[in-house]
Amino acid sequence: MNNNWLRNTIRSFEPYVVPEIREHTVINANESPYNLFDFPKVKADFLERLAKTPSYHYPDPFAEELRAALAKYVGCQPQEVLVGNGGDEIISLIMNTFLNPGDTLLTHTPTFDIYGIDAEVLGAKVVTVSDLDGYRRNRDGLLAKVKELQPKVTVLCNPNNPTGELLPLDYVESLVQAADNIVVVDEAYLEFAGAPSIITKLAQYDNLIVIRTLSKAFGLAGCRVGYGVAQKEVIDALGLTKLVYNMNILSQNAALAAMDYADDILAHNIPPTLAARQHFMDALKDVPNLTVYPSATNFVLVRVPDGPAMVKALHDADICVRSYKAADLKNCLRITITTDDVVRRVVAVMTEEAKKYA
Repeated sequence: MNNNWLRNTIRSFEPYVVPEIREHTVINANESPYNLFDFPKVKADFLERLAKTPSYHYPDPFAEELRAALAKYVGCQPQEVLVGNGGDEIISLIMNTFLNPGDTLLTHTPTFDIYGIDAEVLGAKVVTVSDLDGYRRNRDGLLAKVKELQPKVTVLCNPNNPTGELLPLDYVESLVQAADNIVVVDEAYLEFAGAPSIITKLAQYDNLIVIRTLSKAFGLAGCRVGYGVAQKEVIDALGLTKLVYNMNILSQNAALAAMDYADDILAHNIPPTLAARQHFMDALKDVPNLTVYPSATNFVLVRVPDGPAMVKALHDADICVRSYKAADLKNCLRITITTDDVVRRVVAVMTEEAKKYA
């Protein structure tokens, strides 16, 4: 293929790659260990809805029933919700709606790669503020950079992926107040943090967009259901770049069934995950040569003496984890917290491997 056919911004682009997985214990993508359809009432609800939804009809373009259910769940109005094919689509819609070539996207590092990737594809400039030691966000530096640059879009992942840090609501609000343009707050993992959402401040800020998902706490990663929350005019603007039928009937019905039993699902899924996370962190905190970072999510970031060696040791134990090549995450592994049994296996492998560097 003639490389000149490509748009300029992607001719030498390195895409976001999901590696091939050969292991049977997969804890690299922050997925829930709980299958939504193992809940008998949820499964029955889903199948009943599906039976009433002819496959030959196109799905509701804006998933209106689901918009209403999600709005009730987060405490806003249905017209303030846009449903997407996972949180990734919402990120893409935001970038496509607001970024011109040459515009600036501001975020910090390390954080979720997709923000910068989507912006660079569009020809935007990505500016980052490096975290402080211990992967604590540089709050003063980030706030100062917002005021200095007034970037077209500012993105904050809270709690942050991959570090797990949660910023307080008053700080997040201070960023929104300081910005003349769009501020995106990605709350994909907020259910695990037990903290209030910036959505509670939505009525005050027309430049705020919040991203939420059913992939994590609800265990619907395979159905790809994410949503954006913002004031109606912003949601209407995002709809300008949305594919007409972006949400299929299977995903819409699965998400509606999940919303019907949201309290039961979260009560089942979250407490054991938090308990397993605490067990994991307690078991490794005193192991020499390992640094375990605090987390408000369903994953934990751990710095090890030799990242590739630790990944191999885990691979040999049939366990797949997330590792990183970036300099600011060198020798760090992100461990998804699932069940107590998996935690015990991971702790045993990591503890044994760390002994080699004592």
